Amino acid sequence: MKTILEIQKLDRQIRALEREVDKCPASVSFRNYKKLLQDGRTRFEQLETQANDLITQYNIEMTKYNKCKGNSEIVRKRNTENIDLENIENLITDANALVGELSEGNRRVDDLVRKSEEIVRKSAELSNKLTEAKKRSTVIKAQIEQKKQEVAPKIAEIQKHITKLEGSITDKDEKVKYEKYKEMKANGIFPVYVPLEDVFCGGCKVELSLNFIEKLKEKKMLTCEHCGRIIML
Repeated sequence: MKTILEIQKLDRQIRALEREVDKCPASVSFRNYKKLLQDGRTRFEQLETQANDLITQYNIEMTKYNKCKGNSEIVRKRNTENIDLENIENLITDANALVGELSEGNRRVDDLVRKSEEIVRKSAELSNKLTEAKKRSTVIKAQIEQKKQEVAPKIAEIQKHITKLEGSITDKDEKVKYEKYKEMKANGIFPVYVPLEDVFCGGCKVELSLNFIEKLKEKKMLTCEHCGRIIML
């Protein structure tokens, strides 16, 4: 068991070195860049949907506008061809109604144009941000690779030591425990072996039941009922 715990200690050192890479400024910047890309894609999709909606609305408004223009031409001909004292009041009413419709149609079309210009402006701004971020990403990737190269020899040396310790595990029961250790580590449960800290699991820090602790005192080693780590007394 001592050998397995020594390997776990070395695995922790490797993870600490990997975290150095993960937490370096370049890695943080690269994650921000990836988030910007994802947000950018989402925003472009939203702008595209808005643009398509505006095109649909614009076509509807232009159809109404053209219809009003056609009606105004009919009214104009009536004014010039059929004007008399009996229908002048109706003609004025029709003309005023058409003027109102044309004015409102113009207002709605102008509003759609302004919204379209705003979408174009936002799209251009977003495109510029993404282009600039893409240029920086090349530099950021190089910085991350440089950091990886810095810690790579240390990780290789630790891994060499682990391999040597693995070769020293000859006891059948120890081999079974070590295979279980590797399986749990591969499934994201790490550290695998943790101590009992008062009445708490040394891994997840959750308080353990008195019944569990009594069993642990008896068995000396028991799987945490909360996080699945193996608690050693």
